[in-house]
Amino acid sequence: MIEGLKPLYNAVLRPFARCIAKTGIHPNALTVFGVLLFGIGGWLTVLGFWRWALLVGTIGACMDGLDGVVAREADKRSFFGAVLDSVCDRFTEIIWLGSLALYYVNNPRFDGLNILLAFAALTGSFMVSYVKARAEGAGIVCDKGLMQRPERLIVLAVFQFIGPEIMSWGLGIVAGLTYLTVFQRIFIVWRNYKKKAADSHS
Repeated sequence: MIEGLKPLYNAVLRPFARCIAKTGIHPNALTVFGVLLFGIGGWLTVLGFWRWALLVGTIGACMDGLDGVVAREADKRSFFGAVLDSVCDRFTEIIWLGSLALYYVNNPRFDGLNILLAFAALTGSFMVSYVKARAEGAGIVCDKGLMQRPERLIVLAVFQFIGPEIMSWGLGIVAGLTYLTVFQRIFIVWRNYKKKAADSHS
């Protein structure tokens, strides 16, 4: 859903990206720096400093948004950069959801449901990305979905701001809607495959 706002998002970031491009900073460096910031945010989450973690993670997310725009503005787009960006996206979700799970492990006043929901949200997020990667590897377009990465990050950010007592709802929303998105994408792949097969025989 939020992917439709990407042109507007890129337009807002473009002036900043041009300034960064002039400094010679490579977009891949921004990608890696963003992951490092998420790592610091994850550590702060485990320690219980949730809002500070959210602030650091938000800056990390901005780096993640800037890297692609800088790559285009500096004409430094590459296949390796695209792969690195995708891998780092997965790392950020591992860090964020993993840190939430560790927080609840270290705080026994919360029941184990929060840990299970964090695990379900993480595996669901990976499956959403996996279906897309497998489809694109087979030459089938599959870039739609109810709960893609931007939506997941926004939901987690909102509930992290509220606090650990309510995060189970955020994790439940992410877990449930990611698995719904998995089935949605499988249907999209099936539909596009049938269309592709029909076109090849016409």
